[in-house]
Amino acid sequence: MKKTVEESSSESEELLAENSEESEDESEPDLGASSTESDEDDDDDAAESSDDEETGTTTKTRAEIIEEKIQNKYEKLKGTRLYVRFPKKIPIDEQEFQANVKSLHPLVTKSTKPRQKHARFCLVDFKSQEDRDQAFEDIKKSIETDPAFKGIFVSLPKTDSDEFVNELVTKQQLSVENKRTKSLMKREAKKGQRKGNFTSSVIITNLPKTSSVAQVRQLFENAVDIQIKPGKGKFREFSAATVTLPTTFDARKAIKQDLSLAGTKLQLRFNAKQQKRKPKDKLKRKAESGEAPRVPKKLKKLNAN
Repeated sequence: MKKTVEESSSESEELLAENSEESEDESEPDLGASSTESDEDDDDDAAESSDDEETGTTTKTRAEIIEEKIQNKYEKLKGTRLYVRFPKKIPIDEQEFQANVKSLHPLVTKSTKPRQKHARFCLVDFKSQEDRDQAFEDIKKSIETDPAFKGIFVSLPKTDSDEFVNELVTKQQLSVENKRTKSLMKREAKKGQRKGNFTSSVIITNLPKTSSVAQVRQLFENAVDIQIKPGKGKFREFSAATVTLPTTFDARKAIKQDLSLAGTKLQLRFNAKQQKRKPKDKLKRKAESGEAPRVPKKLKKLNAN
């Protein structure tokens, strides 16, 4: 069954409203906070997990915490909300906004305003499902008969559907996992810079020109990012691929493997970060360009005396 334009619009706008509410609810736990944890934190987590095994309790994964949080939230709200879209953007002032929404029906308790400044939609709350259903019927009749309701669209929220809530769960889980992956990449890169090691990226210098990202991903299933560009110099007959892996350990492991694609044995090397120039190099460059080296302030004072 095909969706109408209004149904498709309401679904995307409702998702925006739900995301706005998620980000503004400060009472809920910060599920993404662990994405910045240190190696020591990982060790602590492992120790706690071991303790939990000894005591017979199980530690929930991030994905399980997210699923439980979202499922519980919308189970409580199920049957008590309506999605409403107005012909004009909603007022910026909170009191004016709540007054406009409550004028729709006397059974309205409150409404959640989305973050978008030019939004024309919102989610309206009721005390019970009975109140919600009564208001839904009354508002629909008012839209047909009352000029003051002209241009208003009302529907049951998508969050009453278990399928839609499961979609919200999946999107939130992916979002948190992506943040964690990026954080781990940054942490490993910083480690490499501090120790003078290589980063978690490797470069394939002789990738066959017909190769795709999907083919390269088959060789590196845990790759975080894959970029393919035309080869240069003696490798101009090939393509070059930069493969970013989760950790430097994964990169070292990949370098040691004998990998082939389309009959070509691939040549891999580390993608080293550019090293900072040493002070001596700066002085050498200045001397070559005829520029006088900078004299420290202490020496200036001594020469003046």
